[in-house]
Amino acid sequence: MKRGIAIIIFLIGCAVIIYGINERDQGQASVEIGSAEIEIGESDSAFSPYFVVGGLVTLVGLVLLARGPRS
Repeated sequence: MKRGIAIIIFLIGCAVIIYGINERDQGQASVEIGSAEIEIGESDSAFSPYFVVGGLVTLVGLVLLARGPRS
């Protein structure tokens, strides 16, 4: 039972990270005119709340899986 919860927590963390990757690229566009390229939108940094929260949740899931079943 506890192992199943750890796996679910791990998968939720991975899903949050993947959502953060998809969300980071929204609102940006690039237009190529000949040899010139114009980028429209703000450039987001790699630091995002999605990566922090997703990373922490994933880490908790891995720790629970590593600990294994304890009586």
